[in-house]
Amino acid sequence: MKAKILNYAPVGLSLVFGLLAVFELSACGGNSAASSSATDDSASGAVAGAVGGGLTTSLSSGTQASMRYQVPPSIARSIKNAFDPMPNALAAGLCPTFVSSSGSGCSASGSSMYLTYTACSFTGVATWNGVQELSMSSGTASCGTFPNPGASGTLYRQFVTSSGVNTAGSATVAAGGVTETIDDATANLGNFDGDTIAAVNPNSGYGDAVLFNSAGARTSLTFGHHISVTGDFDHSLSGALSITETAGAASRSVSGKVTLYHNLLKVIATSTIDVVHENICCLPVSGKISTVYSAGSNVNPTNAGSAYVGKTEVMTFTGCGTATLQKIDGTTSNVNILRCF
Repeated sequence: MKAKILNYAPVGLSLVFGLLAVFELSACGGNSAASSSATDDSASGAVAGAVGGGLTTSLSSGTQASMRYQVPPSIARSIKNAFDPMPNALAAGLCPTFVSSSGSGCSASGSSMYLTYTACSFTGVATWNGVQELSMSSGTASCGTFPNPGASGTLYRQFVTSSGVNTAGSATVAAGGVTETIDDATANLGNFDGDTIAAVNPNSGYGDAVLFNSAGARTSLTFGHHISVTGDFDHSLSGALSITETAGAASRSVSGKVTLYHNLLKVIATSTIDVVHENICCLPVSGKISTVYSAGSNVNPTNAGSAYVGKTEVMTFTGCGTATLQKIDGTTSNVNILRCF
């Protein structure tokens, strides 16, 4: 039996994630290790994309925010990274970014910067609508400069209802006749089991929060997003991770746990992360993500979801955007992870 799902490893706050391609998660096993790489469709890959997105948009100097597309060039050309809301400089003229001047879709008020996407396309493939807020725990935001909260500060990112309004909201991404919603407002991220998921942003609601230590290095990433395409997939994704880095270093280690609710299959994927990130890539370049599937406490899995309960998958990173995936049936394949949100 197969469950038809859209895997959102796409958008990382940078959520990225491809993205609007429908994948099939097999409940019946598969073939042995493949010699060629396939597009990833796993919960582990979705987690990698979401974590990478939060990290990529939070480098204190702002330099990494322009590197969200640094997957292998051959992969980048094929997918065009259509769904990344923080594009590199080559796409900066198509939609507002933090380097945009006021009046070009960027506005600032107090410690917050607002990027307004109105039927805009970073690459000509996907169309974004919504408002993204980047806010600092202290300091004054200014269009043209990446918002840096400074030592011992926190940088937040969230989709809000409108520019200048600090109320959690959502954004949509449309491509190929399919519209995906990135929701940072729904209580408990709309998870199927009714679990309580703490708010991430001072506005209430979700998004990303990155904490910096007294030396200006990042120490933690907390995030939450509800990502869905009506009738195809529905994921509630949240996590709290530790970051080990030296201020100004080109690499860092990331560890912790992320929970992904498959709201259509009614199963929970819990991922344990131990990976290394580098500035040149929004995805891990080495390390592992181990994901265990379980039933919820209050709602039984669907028939298709039951095939995942008690099973484990392991993703081992071999480079930027490449990994091997040991699936729940024990087989192993090479995979390409195409996006970060």
